[in-house]
Amino acid sequence: MKIFLILVLVFTAALAHAETRTLNKPVVCDTTEKVFRTMMEEFGETPQWRGATPEQGTSTMLTVNPRTGAWTLIEYTPIMACVIGVGESSSSAWGTPA
Repeated sequence: MKIFLILVLVFTAALAHAETRTLNKPVVCDTTEKVFRTMMEEFGETPQWRGATPEQGTSTMLTVNPRTGAWTLIEYTPIMACVIGVGESSSSAWGTPA
């Protein structure tokens, strides 16, 4: 019972210190055609996933280079696209290379 109480107290203390933060990071935007052409031709990335947000009129695409594991997250409309995240060492949710 003591161990359970200690775990509850530690977990509660950890939650009390959690705080929301706002990040200010650069977002690079250009025409949708140019952004996707650059991802494919210069970085060897191909689309792996797409999701739509109809309320905002945007879609989000994840592109991945299957050889290097580099990835880019792009939010876009038919006219404008913005790179909102980039990284390396991608893998699927199951731990296999993307």
